[in-house]
Amino acid sequence: MASDPSNNVSTKQFSIRPATYSELSTIANILTKAFWNDELFGNIIHPNRNVFPEDNDLYWLRRARVNWWDWSHVYLVSVIRDRDRAEGEAVIAGVAVWQRIGTLKKDMALNIFDPRRLAKPLAKVATDLQARIWPNRAADPGNEDIIERSYHYLDHMWTGKRADSWYLECLGVHPNFQRQGHGRALVRWGFQQAEMEGVSVSVISGDGKEEFYRRCGFETQDGWSGMGEGNPLRIAPGGLIYWKDVEYDAEGDIESK
Repeated sequence: MASDPSNNVSTKQFSIRPATYSELSTIANILTKAFWNDELFGNIIHPNRNVFPEDNDLYWLRRARVNWWDWSHVYLVSVIRDRDRAEGEAVIAGVAVWQRIGTLKKDMALNIFDPRRLAKPLAKVATDLQARIWPNRAADPGNEDIIERSYHYLDHMWTGKRADSWYLECLGVHPNFQRQGHGRALVRWGFQQAEMEGVSVSVISGDGKEEFYRRCGFETQDGWSGMGEGNPLRIAPGGLIYWKDVEYDAEGDIESK
């Protein structure tokens, strides 16, 4: 779910704020465009996207409608005033999905008796039913869930001193607004949260995006999304895991900065 709006980040050109549920369709379309030429999300997962371009949005939209109700997820958007539109209408230029992994994830969860706990499982049932009735024709059915099938091969990476982490699950900027600082600003939000909480930051890099994440502050490369025998993501290029680790002193306490 979206975080407290007090965590908004603003610049003269654009602002970073929590997304709203009504913006999920727009978010899905932006991610489709941002990852159109990506080897994993494009050629492997959506080989038929040129034939059924609008169906590609369903991949992102259905997952967003479920994960929105997972309180460890934070959907952020970068908003810019588009001077080409009437009265400088605000448009969404970029999207980031952050997930809080670890012990504090439990603190973000709802009380066991809160009826809102039913929202995610109900959303999952609804989207699964929709997928059966209206399948994503742009996708390869055998690879549409390739990322979900890889999860358990990577769980061990988020253990020990990295058990608590802000994980950048997804980052995409509309092609019309790339190279304008939106991606960096969306990444910065997670770094700020992690610094306040004294936890690590992590990301699985897309192919060719490694240098971008290093410039954003991810200092350590450790792990790969295709690691582990039988991991279906072995066929995908890229996937290096990057970290900004917590620094500890000689006594094992987090160093103050």
